[in-house]
Amino acid sequence: MTARIALGTAFLGLALGAGADEIKGTFQFGKIRFTPTEALAYQVEGKEPGKPVTVVVLTDFKIDRPAALAAIDTAGGIMGQIFTRQSGNAVFVTLATEGQCGVGGFFEGSRSVGLGEDFTATTKTATSSRVAGSCATDKPGQMFDDAYEFRLTYDVPLTAIPKPTALGEGGGEAGAAYVALVQAIQAEDFPTARRHLPDHQLPAKAPAAAEAKDYFHGLALNYPKSAKVTGALVKGDLARVDIEGVHYEGRRIKGPVSMQKTAGVWRVIDQGLSFAE
Repeated sequence: MTARIALGTAFLGLALGAGADEIKGTFQFGKIRFTPTEALAYQVEGKEPGKPVTVVVLTDFKIDRPAALAAIDTAGGIMGQIFTRQSGNAVFVTLATEGQCGVGGFFEGSRSVGLGEDFTATTKTATSSRVAGSCATDKPGQMFDDAYEFRLTYDVPLTAIPKPTALGEGGGEAGAAYVALVQAIQAEDFPTARRHLPDHQLPAKAPAAAEAKDYFHGLALNYPKSAKVTGALVKGDLARVDIEGVHYEGRRIKGPVSMQKTAGVWRVIDQGLSFAE
């Protein structure tokens, strides 16, 4: 079972390049202080149909934009870049309510924090192609032992993010591959399991008969004993499969599974399962 992430914020101070795009400010949360140098703005579905919400992500590292656009969840994709790099910081500004902004962050070391949704926002431009404005604290804030303060200013284009395709119960090919993997682990079927396992869970060679039981027992500790796919989102060669199942201890579990199609075969990337009781 894996824990999941959140978001966070601080104080800004730099302008990018000579072009029209502009990012200024510094972000401070506790001992974390950085100056964003790059931004990605996009829209997500809001609570009300037909009223999308703008999100502005500001980072102190170069965003892999093709990877962010390919991700099932854009924010999760950017956080994944920090996790993979083992460095970098990102602030997420959400503009859901006029005059207000929500702020969260994901930081080097995989620390995440959500600071709230009622900070002061000023919007100068809000079109289908561009967003310009600022999001700031009116005064320094405190979250437990960490003080925070920020003033984020941005003038950047809105990037159109391709939407994933939603699949129902069964989850299409990706869902079928995950169920096949769960069944293969229970049956100690290595040829089937190796097709869908991530590389880091594969031995250099097929386990010998004397080793197979221990190998599959280790896998069984990290996968459901049985699983039902309740739905999936698919975009290109990536998928997020939602499952409900039973843990090896007999407790009910549920959550998302990230998968990727490689050489025509769906493989697990990560699991975000938690107990449902």
